[in-house]
Amino acid sequence: MQHALLLSFFFSTCALILSGAHVAAAWQQKLTPAEEALVQGSKEAILATGISETYFQTHFKLLKVVDKSADRRVTWQFSINEHSTVINDAIGYYTQGTNRIDTHSIAKALGQTTEIQRTLTRSRALSILKSCIGSFDNPSVLYGPVNGQAQLVMVAYKRARVESKSEREEEREREREKREKQKAIAAGTDLIESEEDEGKDKAPPLIMGAVNLQTGKCTKGAGLITPLL
Repeated sequence: MQHALLLSFFFSTCALILSGAHVAAAWQQKLTPAEEALVQGSKEAILATGISETYFQTHFKLLKVVDKSADRRVTWQFSINEHSTVINDAIGYYTQGTNRIDTHSIAKALGQTTEIQRTLTRSRALSILKSCIGSFDNPSVLYGPVNGQAQLVMVAYKRARVESKSEREEEREREREKREKQKAIAAGTDLIESEEDEGKDKAPPLIMGAVNLQTGKCTKGAGLITPLL
């Protein structure tokens, strides 16, 4: 993955002081030194994905920072034109000698970034999405990797329509099931439900559409939601 050039130690130290004040002002709450370190580390992880300091200051806003022993994370809002989305950076660490080195999930959450400037209008994106999957509810914007490259997309879901069977088709099915049960009883065996029968009570699949807000390309897919065991 291609990364932006990292700042030298001197400039990193200066940036820590300046951006700490900037971010604290954006969040409108005084940060502790430990929280400032988490925010600065998260910011540097974002810059390392490929964007500049200027772009970051324009389009990223600090929403929340948590510094607990089992929960260290920084939450950002990314906004561009009419679109905005939330990005979470979960922070872990590993030890190197006596030093503890933080690790940031945001590097994988974003992938390799570019400085997005032009996007589809929201109304245009919604129109493309409707043409792609039909009527839908609650569209959302996501910013994350596709084949390693960060993309800004609008996604939405809808339930696939299940076509109702005619009364004649249902009658034929009932007759078939009745004959199979009679054969099973006569043979002294248990009746095994077919896969088709097993799926009768399942919810219809979800149809998903995702519109790339830079190119306008819509990708369509389907999936099932199953209960968690």
